[in-house]
Amino acid sequence: MAAVIALTSGKGGVGKTNIATNLGLSLVARQEKVCLFDADTGLANVNILMGVSPRYTIEHVLNGSKTIEEIIIELPNGISLVPAASGIKQCTNLDQKQLSYLITALQSLEKRFDYLLIDTAAGIDTNVLDFVASAQYRILVITPEPTSLTDSFALLKMLLIRGKKQSMFVLVNKVENYKMSQLIFKRFQQAVKTYLKIDVTFLGYLAVDAHLNKAISQQVPVVLSYPNSAISCGFASLADIIKRQFKNNENLPYFSQYWATNTNKPRPLKTSPALKTQNQPIPLKAKTEVKKEAGLSDIYALLNEQTLPEQKLKELVVTLESVYEKKYKKPVRDINSTIALILAEGDEETIQKLHSSIGHSYERQFNKKISNPTDNLVEAFTDENLSKAEFNQLMEGFSDIYQQRFNEHYFGEGNLLLTKIQTLLIDKK
Repeated sequence: MAAVIALTSGKGGVGKTNIATNLGLSLVARQEKVCLFDADTGLANVNILMGVSPRYTIEHVLNGSKTIEEIIIELPNGISLVPAASGIKQCTNLDQKQLSYLITALQSLEKRFDYLLIDTAAGIDTNVLDFVASAQYRILVITPEPTSLTDSFALLKMLLIRGKKQSMFVLVNKVENYKMSQLIFKRFQQAVKTYLKIDVTFLGYLAVDAHLNKAISQQVPVVLSYPNSAISCGFASLADIIKRQFKNNENLPYFSQYWATNTNKPRPLKTSPALKTQNQPIPLKAKTEVKKEAGLSDIYALLNEQTLPEQKLKELVVTLESVYEKKYKKPVRDINSTIALILAEGDEETIQKLHSSIGHSYERQFNKKISNPTDNLVEAFTDENLSKAEFNQLMEGFSDIYQQRFNEHYFGEGNLLLTKIQTLLIDKK
């Protein structure tokens, strides 16, 4: 029976699909039978990354026109793929016939493979939460980006609200080294311990490697296109950990059993501890009975409640920000306002760290350093192809700008020496 592993994240762009694909291939290289289940039914990025255009998808299984065996793509590199249908989000709203088709398909996969890797969509949609909850093991991918940490926190909170307290392994991606991965993980772990009262486990990290972007542009997984690269070695180490620790020793059908027992049933409404004042829950009324103004006044009253603990208030704010971002596709605070806040409140050391962080992020994003005017000027002056006339022209332009800026003539060391000699000669006369 397969060990089922869900790879998830609070936000998109953290490298989750790349990790699922390359991890799966690394397990195949270790003689494991692996199936990559693309559960990102909004985008179906695995298809793009693997360079395939599936004729049939999970949608055809749900409508009964194909069996799971008929849609599975057996790739030449040894991994199997269950493709998702881009734009289809049916898995959490199935009728009994569709649910029967899905359960039968999952039971077949569990018996056929050693590992099922579920590449979920990002975020806190019900579709995502169900796939995460249905797995035997869960890997949460985070990066140093603040939004990655806050959105991942929101994902864990939503799982807790649904009563899911399974262990969560954290994989830190896009960091420079182990030390940085530990710094990011411990910051996240402390927030989770403090505000959600649960713990998470460090699984490992994957360092920044330019080979990964090259592989993506080639639509060939990096462990195949650049097997000796640092990132490929990282995937190899991760696969060794997975093979050693992630096992289905009880031989239980975790994946199919979840969908058979937990879906299409009314979910109990659980009120978060943050939504209580003096141990009295705020009553929930039908929309037809309560005006928007009344609902807002209740929220304002809650936020102003003096007995609301600080950590619960912070938790509520994080959740509201996450919901806002998912609904309107933009953060509550844009990058400009965030930077302005740090500059206004931060000390010299904080601002220097921010400047350094922005510089490193720019270099990773665009694969080049931020342009420095001083460096450009020095480069222009040291250009071997620069003629004497061009050099003099640059100096004259520099002198003119200096004079306009400081309202005085520019004197270099040579000029100062000449001036001193002239002064001495005059004195001797």
